[in-house]
This record gives sequence, C-alpha cells and structure tokens, in this order.
Amino acid sequence: MSEKSKRLLEDMRKKRGYIYPSYKVLAEDDPDFLESYDKLYELAMLRTRIFPEKIKELFFVCAIAARNPGDTSAMKNHLKRALDKGASRAEILEALKCAFFPGGALSLLYTVNTLIEVEKERDAASQRA
Repeated sequence: MSEKSKRLLEDMRKKRGYIYPSYKVLAEDDPDFLESYDKLYELAMLRTRIFPEKIKELFFVCAIAARNPGDTSAMKNHLKRALDKGASRAEILEALKCAFFPGGALSLLYTVNTLIEVEKERDAASQRA
C-alpha cells in the first residue's frame, strides 16, 4: 500500500473513529477516488452549517435502520459517534421510533439490540479505565 493510501486511511480513522475493510480495498485500488469520497463525507457529516454532528449521526442511524438494519457494524459505528457527539439514549430511541415506519418493526428491534450492545461495550470500557 502506498504512503498516500496509508495517510488517507489514518486521516479517515481519526475523523470517523473506524475504518471499514472496503476503505482499505479502495485505498489500494484508487486512493484518489477514496480521497474524493472522504471529502464528500467531510462536507456532509463534519461541516456544521445547519445541523450539528449529533443530529447528522441520528439521521445516519435512521437511514441505516430503515435501509439495512442487519448491518450491525455500520450501526454500531454511527451509534457510538452519535453518543460521542452528545446524543442521549432517549434521543437515539426517539429517532429510531421515527425509522420504524419506513423501515418496519425489525429495523427498530435490530437497532435497539445494537444500541444495547454499544451501551454494554461503553460501560465495560469505562469500568476498565
């Protein structure tokens, strides 16, 4: 992997707190494309214009819940980011109840189960610290 690709992945990890395996494949195949992809992420998710990052992460959580509730990896990453950005459990649950209608019952139930996992992981990490 090129130095440019390594730097790009490290920058992405710092911004997001995670890296998907697909990002590594794209970094090796076409770092310029991944760099453009990352710039769009920055503009949509990290730049504050109207909505703060917390709200944008809640939007993301709802989109994943409605479109692909079984994607626990993405859901965990965005639930963690929402919590890190100040979202409360109540706010997350309220958002997920809104995703229930376009996504169905399983979107709500799977995602609440994932939230429980994230909360357990965070509790365990805080007890170790």
